[in-house]
Amino acid sequence: MTVHTIRGRIVLAIVVVGCIPLLTCLILAYVSGMRSLRDVIGGNFQTIAAQAADRVTMLVQGEIQRVRLLASAPLRVRQPVELANRSYPGEPSKAIVLIQERARTWEQGTDAAARLLNTELSRFLLETKVRDGDKLVGILVTDRHGALVAATSEPDHYFFGDELWWKAIQNGGGEQVYLSGLTAGRGGSFRTPEETIDVAVPIFDDHQRIVIGAIKVSYRFDTLFGMINQIRIGQTGHAMLFSADGQPLICPILPRQAHRIPAPLMTMIVSDDPGWGIAEDDGHGARDTVVGFAPVRGLGVPGNTWHVFVRQEPAESYAPIRDQLRNLAIIGLVMIGLLWAIGRYVATRIAHPIHTLQAGVEAISRGTYGGPLDIRTGDEFEELATAVHRMAEKLNASHAEMEALNNDLTKRVEEKTTEVTRQMKQLHLSERLATLGKVASGIAHEINNPLGIMLNRIECIEAEAAELHLPAEVQRDLLAIRSQADRISRITKSMLALSHGSATTLKPIDLNCVLRSCVDIARERAAAEGVRIECALSPDVPAIMGDRDRLETVVLNLINNAIDAVRGCGHEGVVTIQSDRMRRDREEWATVKVIDNGPGIPEDILGHIFDPFFTTKDVGQGTGLGLFLSYGIVADHRGRLEVANGEVGAVASMILPALKTASDVPQEAGWNMQAKY
Repeated sequence: MTVHTIRGRIVLAIVVVGCIPLLTCLILAYVSGMRSLRDVIGGNFQTIAAQAADRVTMLVQGEIQRVRLLASAPLRVRQPVELANRSYPGEPSKAIVLIQERARTWEQGTDAAARLLNTELSRFLLETKVRDGDKLVGILVTDRHGALVAATSEPDHYFFGDELWWKAIQNGGGEQVYLSGLTAGRGGSFRTPEETIDVAVPIFDDHQRIVIGAIKVSYRFDTLFGMINQIRIGQTGHAMLFSADGQPLICPILPRQAHRIPAPLMTMIVSDDPGWGIAEDDGHGARDTVVGFAPVRGLGVPGNTWHVFVRQEPAESYAPIRDQLRNLAIIGLVMIGLLWAIGRYVATRIAHPIHTLQAGVEAISRGTYGGPLDIRTGDEFEELATAVHRMAEKLNASHAEMEALNNDLTKRVEEKTTEVTRQMKQLHLSERLATLGKVASGIAHEINNPLGIMLNRIECIEAEAAELHLPAEVQRDLLAIRSQADRISRITKSMLALSHGSATTLKPIDLNCVLRSCVDIARERAAAEGVRIECALSPDVPAIMGDRDRLETVVLNLINNAIDAVRGCGHEGVVTIQSDRMRRDREEWATVKVIDNGPGIPEDILGHIFDPFFTTKDVGQGTGLGLFLSYGIVADHRGRLEVANGEVGAVASMILPALKTASDVPQEAGWNMQAKY
C-alpha cells in the first residue's frame, strides 16, 4: 500500500492526525501540568506556612496574655511589688547603694539572701509554674528598679536593671512587651540546660499608668513550639522555623548546626508577606524545590520576627506529573498501533462509496434529490445510503411538524425560564439571608470572648472603686460602662437567637424610657454631624410588651437613617422623635414617629425600602438590611412599621399594641419570630 492511493492516504492521514494531537498533548501536559502542579503545591505550602505562622502567633500571644493577666493580679503580684518599692529610701543614690548591698548578699548565697525574696509571692509563682506543666522553666518578678522581688527558683543574679528585657519595657512607656529570641542552654536567668525563650511584661500601679515592676517568664523552646515538628507533608515534607537573621530555630530533619541555608533562599524566606517559590538549593541537599514561607506577624514586638519555611523533596513533589507522563506515553504507543489498524479498515470501507454519498447529500442540500443512491457494498455504507433516502423522504413531511413543535417548545421554554428565574431569585435571597445568619452568629461568638474579659475587669474596677471611695461621678461612669457592656451582651445573645431562629421573650416596657435611651446614644453622632435632635414624648403612651434591646435596635436604626438623610442638605438638620397613644380598630396602640427635615424619599423607591439588601447609600456606607431587619422585629412584636413622605422630609412610624389593663401583664411572655420572606 502506497500513499499515492486514496486508501494509503487515508491510513497515513489517520495516523498523522492521531499522532500530532498526541504529541501536542504530551508536551502541553508536561508544561502545563508542571506549572499547575507547582502552583498547586506552592499554594498549598504557602497556606500551610501561613497557618503554621498563625498558630505560632496565637500561641505566643496567648502566653503573652497569660503573663499580662498574671502581672495584673492586684493582691498576689501587684501588692508585694508595691511593698518592695516602698522599702527603698527616698534618695536615688541611697536606693542604688541598698540594691548593691542586696546584690552582694545574694551573691554570697546565705540565708540572708533567701530572705530577700517575698516568700508568699514566690510560692504563688511556683504554684503557677507547676500548674502550667513542663513548658515553664521559671518565673521572676522585679520591682521598679529592676531588683528581684520573687522567683520560682534562685536566678543567677539579683539585679536585672541593666538587662535588655528590662530596658525594653522601660523604654516602651509601659506598653512594650519583650519577647526574646532563642536563648542557648545555660544562658538564661535560671541557667537551665534546655534552650528557652523569655516573655516579659510590665506591672502597673492601681491606675494602670505607672510601671512599678516587671515579670519575666522563661519557656522551654522545644516544648512551646513542638507543633512545628508535627507538621508533615507526604513522606518527606516538613516545616521549619527561622529567625530574621537566618538562624534556624526548629527543624525536624537536621540539627541546626548542620543547616546550610544559601543566601538567595534566605532572601526569599525572610519576606513580609506569605508566598512560595522555587529554590535552586533548599539547604537540605535538593535542587529546584517548591518551598512555601510566611512571616510570624502580630506578636506586637518590633525587631523580633520569625519565619515559617515549608519544603518537600522534589522527587515526591513532582511524582504525580512524572507518573502521568509515563502513563500518557504508554497510552500514546498503544493509540498509534490502533490508529494504523483502524486506518486500514476505514480506508477500505470508505474510499469507494464516499463520493456517492457526498453527491447524494449535496443533492439533498440543493433540493434536487430524485431517487435512492446506487451503493451496493452490503455493509454500513449501503445502510447509510438507504437511511439517507428515507431521511430525504421524511424531511419534507417532518418540516411542518417540527415547526409546530418548535413553536410549542418556545412557549414552554419561556414559561420555564420565567419560573426558574423567580425560583433562583428566591433561592439566592434565602442563601444570602442564611449566610447573614451564620455571619451574625460567628460575630456574636467572637464578641462574647473579649466581652467576658471586659465585664470581669469592670467588676474588678468597681470593687477597687468602692474600696478607694472614688468620687460619685467616676462611679456613675463605671455604672454607665457596665450598663452598655451588659447591653452588648444582650445584643449578642439576640444575634445568636436570630441566627438559630429561637423565640423572642417579651416583657412589659415603658416605651418612653426606650426612646430616651436611644436619643442619649444617638446625640453624640448627631452633634458630630451638625444635626439637632428634638423629643416630643407624650406621658400618655401606654405600656407595651416587647424586647427592649431589639426595640432599641429599631429606634436607633430609624434615628441613624434620619441623621443620614438630613446631613449635608444645605440647612440645619433636625430629627424629631414623637410618642403618643392611638386608638384604631377599637384597640389601644402606642406610636413612635421619627421625623426629619431632609429631602424625603423618591416615590419610585418608596415601595422597595423594606426589601433585603436594598440601599440608596454609597458603596460601603450601607448593607440594605437595616429597615428589613427592623420590619421583622416590629412584626415579631405584632406591630407595624411604616415609612412615608411628610410635608417636609420623611416620617417613619412604629405602631405597637398596648397592654389593655394591669391584670393583662404576664410575668413573662414570648412568641416565635416570624420572617417577612
